[in-house]
Amino acid sequence: MAIAFDTRELQEESQQDELWLISYADMLTLLIGFFVLIIAAVPMTRARFERIAATLTGARQAPLEDLRDKVDALVARTPELKDKVKTREDAEGLGIEFRDALLFDSGSAKLRDQAQPAIGEIARLLGEFPGRPVIIEGHTDEVPINTASFHSNWELSSQRAINVLQALQTSGVAPERMSARAYADTRPLPSAAERDVEQRRASNRRVVIRVE
Repeated sequence: MAIAFDTRELQEESQQDELWLISYADMLTLLIGFFVLIIAAVPMTRARFERIAATLTGARQAPLEDLRDKVDALVARTPELKDKVKTREDAEGLGIEFRDALLFDSGSAKLRDQAQPAIGEIARLLGEFPGRPVIIEGHTDEVPINTASFHSNWELSSQRAINVLQALQTSGVAPERMSARAYADTRPLPSAAERDVEQRRASNRRVVIRVE
């Protein structure tokens, strides 16, 4: 009888020891559900999802990080692109930023002949990542323009974005991948705020090829 009693006691103690596991599993389930709800409530771009997936799976890097490395390598080996082409990653994807002085003459939307090789190289790199949407953004500084060709910064930024889009298409980027946006002076760079007036304006005059 004593042996049977001891066995029952051991079984009861074992069951009590396992109770905390049930509570712990419940807590983990609730936490997972909570994070799933947070993720579902926040709009997530493909680029952000890929960065999270790369982190969770231990992958070397997300595809857009690979593209950024290739663009940075292109700029590093091409002296005329230094300080005129930059890459920036944000929640929307990868932005390949061109200073307007590389692409256009002042107040003009016609692509300079010197810009064509750079556009062609970017088009070649974009071809290595087929199917990813490409948005071309036109930006200006805050100085109003009113010429025979452009009555506002909106028109100038729009035409510049369209002309870069057409140059990319000519260089082989599928038109169905691309769209153009004009922002005029409504989206100045936060990083340019502390510079002097001319430097700030020069930084904000840009075209961004954004890959989502």
